Amino acid sequence: MLKNGQFSFLKKLSLSVLIMISLFLLCLWGVFAMADMVFEDKGVAFDQHIFDLIRPLVNSTLTNVMLVITFLGSQNFLLPANILLILFYLLVRENKKGAFQILTISLTSVIAMFAIKFFLQRERPLTPLIAKVHGYSFPSGHTFTSVTFYGIIAYIVYRNVKNVGLRWLIIVLLIIFVFLVGFSRVYLRLHYASDVIAGFCLGLMWLILADIFLVKTRQTKLGQGI
Repeated sequence: MLKNGQFSFLKKLSLSVLIMISLFLLCLWGVFAMADMVFEDKGVAFDQHIFDLIRPLVNSTLTNVMLVITFLGSQNFLLPANILLILFYLLVRENKKGAFQILTISLTSVIAMFAIKFFLQRERPLTPLIAKVHGYSFPSGHTFTSVTFYGIIAYIVYRNVKNVGLRWLIIVLLIIFVFLVGFSRVYLRLHYASDVIAGFCLGLMWLILADIFLVKTRQTKLGQGI
C-alpha cells in the first residue's frame, strides 16, 4: 500500500502532468488556429487591427526602447548567451548533463523554428518601422527562441533560488520580458501579431517537451541536470 507521503507525491505529480498536457494542447490549438487564419482563410483583419491599436503608441523614444528589447530576443544576443550558459554549466558547475540539456533545447528550437518558417513561407509586413529584415514571418523566431531561452533561465531560478519571494519575482519579470519581446516585433512591424502568438505557443510546447524528455530524467551518471 502507498504511504501518505507517497500518495501525496503522486497526487502532485498527476496534477503537474495534467497541467502540462492541458497547456500543451492549448498551445497546439493556438498554433493551428493562427495557421488556419493566415494560410487557409487568408485573414488579415486580426493582424491589421493589432497594428491599428499600436499605431498611436509609436514615438521615437518608445521605438528606441523596443529596439533594445528586440535585440535581447535576437540570435545576435541569444546565441552567445546560450553558449555562456552552457560553458557555465560545464566549467563552473561541472554539470555535463545540464550543459547537454541546454544545448539540446536551444539547438532543436532553432532548427524547428527555421523548418516551420521554410515550410510555410509567409512574407513579412511590407511597412516596417526600421530597415526591412530578411527571412519568413511565421512564426516569430524572436518570440519562439526567447520563450525557450528565458524559459530555461526561469526553470533554473525555480530550482535554485531558495527565497520564495525573490524566486517568483524573477520568474514573473522573465515572463513579462518575453511578452515584451513579442510586442516589440509587432510594434516594429517586423512580424504580425499572429506570428508572435504562434511563436509563444511553439516556444511553450518546446519547453514542455523538453521537460518531459530531458529535465525529468535527472538521475544519471552525468549529473543532476538543470
